[in-house]
Amino acid sequence: MKLVEFSIKRPVAMTMIIITMLVAGVIAMLNMSAELMPDFDMPIVSVKTTWVGASPEDMDKLVTEKIEDALSGIDGVDKVTSYSGQNYSYVIVEFDYGVDTDKKVDLIQNEVSKIRGKLPSDITDPYVTKMDVTGGTGVATVEMSGADLMELKGIADNTIKPRLQQIKGVGSVEVSGGLEKRILIEIDPNRLANYNMDVSSVVNILKASNINIPGGMVYEGDKEMLIRVMGEIKTLEQVKNIVISNKNNEILRLKDICNVNLTTKKRETYSRLNGKTVLSLNIKKTKDGNAVEIVKKLKEELKDMKNYISSDIDLKISYDSSKEIGDSINTVVNNGLTGLVLAAIILLLFLKNMRTSGIVAMAIPTSIIFAVFLLKVKGVSLNRISLLGLALGVGMVVDNSIVVIDNIYRKITEEGEKVFEAVRDGASEMAVPIIASTATSVAVFAPILFTNGMAKEIFQDLAYSIIFSLLASIIIALTFVPMVASKILKSGEKKDFDGKLFTKVKFGYHKLLDSALKHKAITLFITGIVFFGAIFFGVKNIEMEFMPKVDNAQYNVTAELPKGLDIEKANRIAYQMEKIVKNDKNTIQYATVVKKDEVNINVDVIKKNKRRESIDEITKRMREKLKVIPDAKMKFSLGFGPSGGDIQLQLLGRNQKILVDVSNEIKNKMRSIDGFTDVKSSFEGGNPEGKIVIDRTKAQYYGLRVAQINQIISYQILGTEPFTIKTDDEEVDVSVQLMKKYKNSSEKLMEMRIKTPTGKTIQLKDIAELKVEEGPSEIVKENKIKKITLSANSSTMALKTAEKQIKEVINNMELPKGVTYKFGGESEQFSKVMKDLTIALALAIFLIYFILATQFESFILPLIVMGTLPLSVIGIIIGLVITGTNFSMMVMIGIIMLAGIVVNNAIVLIDYIHSLREKGVELVEAIKKGGETRLRPILMTTFTTIFGMIPLALGIGEGSEFFKGMAISVIFGLGFATLLTLVVIPVMYSIVEGIKEKRKIRKEIK
Repeated sequence: MKLVEFSIKRPVAMTMIIITMLVAGVIAMLNMSAELMPDFDMPIVSVKTTWVGASPEDMDKLVTEKIEDALSGIDGVDKVTSYSGQNYSYVIVEFDYGVDTDKKVDLIQNEVSKIRGKLPSDITDPYVTKMDVTGGTGVATVEMSGADLMELKGIADNTIKPRLQQIKGVGSVEVSGGLEKRILIEIDPNRLANYNMDVSSVVNILKASNINIPGGMVYEGDKEMLIRVMGEIKTLEQVKNIVISNKNNEILRLKDICNVNLTTKKRETYSRLNGKTVLSLNIKKTKDGNAVEIVKKLKEELKDMKNYISSDIDLKISYDSSKEIGDSINTVVNNGLTGLVLAAIILLLFLKNMRTSGIVAMAIPTSIIFAVFLLKVKGVSLNRISLLGLALGVGMVVDNSIVVIDNIYRKITEEGEKVFEAVRDGASEMAVPIIASTATSVAVFAPILFTNGMAKEIFQDLAYSIIFSLLASIIIALTFVPMVASKILKSGEKKDFDGKLFTKVKFGYHKLLDSALKHKAITLFITGIVFFGAIFFGVKNIEMEFMPKVDNAQYNVTAELPKGLDIEKANRIAYQMEKIVKNDKNTIQYATVVKKDEVNINVDVIKKNKRRESIDEITKRMREKLKVIPDAKMKFSLGFGPSGGDIQLQLLGRNQKILVDVSNEIKNKMRSIDGFTDVKSSFEGGNPEGKIVIDRTKAQYYGLRVAQINQIISYQILGTEPFTIKTDDEEVDVSVQLMKKYKNSSEKLMEMRIKTPTGKTIQLKDIAELKVEEGPSEIVKENKIKKITLSANSSTMALKTAEKQIKEVINNMELPKGVTYKFGGESEQFSKVMKDLTIALALAIFLIYFILATQFESFILPLIVMGTLPLSVIGIIIGLVITGTNFSMMVMIGIIMLAGIVVNNAIVLIDYIHSLREKGVELVEAIKKGGETRLRPILMTTFTTIFGMIPLALGIGEGSEFFKGMAISVIFGLGFATLLTLVVIPVMYSIVEGIKEKRKIRKEIK
């Protein structure tokens, strides 16, 4: 082969090429962004609309439904889900994978703009945006404490936030907590009535009292002067002294009819870190932002800012995503390095030659480093998925070099060739087999890149990593290995390097193969029984889950509180929760966010390698301790922030009341089943609603229209902000609201004063009545059909077992007509990804057959080689059962990977046997000689791959659970497939070739 000869004859040139590859890889590695997960491109567009003061029902009827109708004509839509709640409407449009989402954003924006005139005038303009999984992700949270909360809020908004927003890659900085200044104008409707006024009159006067307008130019002599009319208000005193009326020299000022005070805006949340009240700044990144670099720069900025703020103010990073990213990356890198060392030891044990082992060992990092360069060129980041591909490559890239160096060494030691000829011929002979075997490994991952779906978004970085590693390994095996071998190997080595142990293994294999060839039918029958037995046993005993649960030493507990609860009551519940969390022996840090209907606590615990309890055991114990707190339903999830639950049952129907009744019945039955925890319905009661029903006849009698009445009520209850006072260093909103005593009593609320066109004032109760009802807290629809979701967690049941239990509950009750159900969340994702990966596996098998048929120029031999695929399934099932590992998407990736790996051994074996047959060697003799000759390289490649995977399979390090199932499936699948390949594949080859020989003899006789 020309490439091999070039490498041997031009060692300096080849060395420089290899060095260039390494330098390019190192430079790429230093400049690649590091992320926890890849940049998923999800075909999802959202439409967000805000309408302050609107109820869920109003949002649904007047906003959401109109937007849903407007989007009905857009093609390529998979489903439309809408959420209508108090003050908000979200419409989520999911498209088929493969569509241009950016074009869909423009199309949706155009359709929504067309109906803007049909929507309420006082809503915010609907905001259309593409879902960005990595962009908008929180990379860090900074906690501020040590000063007055009002002062902290001012410093955060005016000093810290602007600085942090300038950091490269930062998308937004959200400030939560603290107290914000405002000037509150409290209106007493009775006092206004005394002056024959209502709130609308006051608001209109206030709006006209704070304005600067240009007055134009005035010319005085040869000079010109710009005139400005200064009507802007800058102080509290100026607000108090705004003139409301001036009749007969009797001046009526704002302070005469209203209470005007500098106060703070109503508190909506409490934030604490380790029980200490803080203000939080959540830093989110852009799509292209580098989380690790952002956090690094953030720390530098915070250190510098301490020189500009009071020494009493403490700035602390409570959440640092770069730590999780670093831990995850270090786990994969350390496991990869451990695998490399183990692979090198295996090589030394088999080859018993330091020089040959060193050649192959050097090929591993060289291939991986150059693969990093190719990943950088492709735009792939260093993340959990791409690094997994590189870690897997440690065991795979060495295979090509092993086959080449083994053949070279065999020619020197067994056939007595000179080094140059041995290197040239040994490497050239193996060029076609290793290219074919590498092509099969590439072929199993290529379909993932060329299919559209969730599987591609999740695993394409893995595919690129492995493909690039394998392509690099071919280059190294046919250039670097021959070049180095020609320089350091010596001629004349005649010794047998099998060793005592391998000699025994070889002898045992010879006897086993000889026996199998004599009893072909029995061999295949036993293999078939084992295969179908393993399938049957696996279906019965292996559980399923979407993705493995990862112990990142964090968990979240969310307390769901009754709707309409006061924020202070919620805060008292939060204090009880914090006390229990704080006293747990594993707790290191906890951050609390309190809202009026929810308490959320993120807890950092001791790293898993430094504690005895698993994260599931910790959450189970904490669940028991926290459930004694009244008026709070606890829900736990792993990681930072709440999740939707492990299991989600979605009930759909057009009648909301029937859906609620059915969901409550199923929810209660789920709570009675052992294994289900944190069972929750998305319709957990509603918000208490006071509906003011206007008598239109009476309103018309007084000359009032519904719109006028609505505006007056909104001004007094919801309040309004007629203007904002702006100074050099802050902005203070001026707010107009009804006095508290009127808002705290529904009876006094109905005594609200309204001015009629005739100048007379009447009370609200004169033209309306108040009805108190319970309204929905949120209306959820899927494709315009109402939906209620039941969610639950389960630490003792896997996904499919939990689904089976729920199906039994539903089957034992009669669902009303018009009510349907399906599983969402992880189950829905599992089904979608499983479908994508199954298609990818089918395409991979076809491509493997195509490559093998082309190589062997036969339709039958590829089928024999591919007989290794079902053999690997036996090992996978045994491995999952023995280790108690669930079947997940990572296991499925392991199966796809095996499809490309296990055939490589059969290719090497059958290719050599076939070449012996072409030289005239008798069938049985060729099979035995081929098996014995290729035994060592087959075992070497198998053991290096297996030992390269062992660190991942042991689950050592942060986030290692994510890779464990895949590593176990590869280790056991490859191990059993190799064992059976060495016996069953020769038997199958013998049968097929025997049939061909008999047919040939019959033809010759005829």
